[in-house]
Amino acid sequence: MHHDSARAHPEKRGLPDKPGASARSIVLTLLGVVIGSAGYYASWRFQTPIGTLGGIAGLALCVIGTSHGHDGPSQIG
Repeated sequence: MHHDSARAHPEKRGLPDKPGASARSIVLTLLGVVIGSAGYYASWRFQTPIGTLGGIAGLALCVIGTSHGHDGPSQIG
């Protein structure tokens, strides 16, 4: 006896489709990682307040990028 109901397809289980991350959010997050890493390195290595500000700005970009990660349709692909 063949039971298809035991193996329901994901699209038939009523699970909502998750939207992909937008290109803007990916760019903001990656830019934040680069700026934040450089800023915190400069702050640690050279003890400069500009490096600390750069690190904080990078962290803020990461937060903005990830918080808006699923706002729009994916521009990739």
